[in-house]
Amino acid sequence: MTRFTQTVLLILLIFTSQLVVNCSSDKDPIDDIENSTSWMDDLEKSLGTGTKAKLNNWIAKGLDQTKLKETFSKSKDKAALLNNLETAQSIYHQRVYIEDWNNIPGIEKSDYVPNGLANGKNSPWNNPDLDLPAVEAANFVDATATELPAGTKIYRVTGGNPAGGYWTKEIPKSVGDVIGGTAVQPAWNNFSKFYRYEVPQAKTLKVWQGTTARQPIAAGVINPHLPGKAIQLFIPAAVRDDAFKQLVQEIPLPW
Repeated sequence: MTRFTQTVLLILLIFTSQLVVNCSSDKDPIDDIENSTSWMDDLEKSLGTGTKAKLNNWIAKGLDQTKLKETFSKSKDKAALLNNLETAQSIYHQRVYIEDWNNIPGIEKSDYVPNGLANGKNSPWNNPDLDLPAVEAANFVDATATELPAGTKIYRVTGGNPAGGYWTKEIPKSVGDVIGGTAVQPAWNNFSKFYRYEVPQAKTLKVWQGTTARQPIAAGVINPHLPGKAIQLFIPAAVRDDAFKQLVQEIPLPW
């Protein structure tokens, strides 16, 4: 073989290799796009028109596409899963359904072990309506009957009842402080509203104060869990009368 022939063959080999690479490069993005959306097309066919639009909307709002795809792939009841995602309290609740633990702030990736009080507690106010019942005591590691003095401000993050039972004396710095620190399951709250109450002059507020106990992140899930540890307040229903409710004010979220 002459040197000229060797040179020609080498040029042809380089050209052919480059052509193969270019063809592959041109094809890969199309394949990636098709593969990334084909699962949505399949769900659209089985679950009805509009399914793909819902999925894309949730992804645009921050739901992880890979986790979403994996969860639907493993689900034995895709219609029920779609309904759960549609009716979820918030994106954090949606993330529970798809087990996206990396994007739920405040959680601990370890097994849930209950550490709440086993029994209720009697109040020192000689009024059984002010006792701490067992169902509420389970949310505390420790709890002490306390009277907050006039001028004390307390805070509550919720999407539901502004005058609910659980409050804090400290302003939460993030939604993770609420989910993790005060152990609020995403199924209970959409974390969209922030309320403040100030004890009126010449008055006190009877509350139970103590360390928040751990909670599972959802029914049937023990890992991860909500660690608690923040100081929380429980206000008995008898204290949360009309006068109390009238003084509850909505203020901007602190984050």
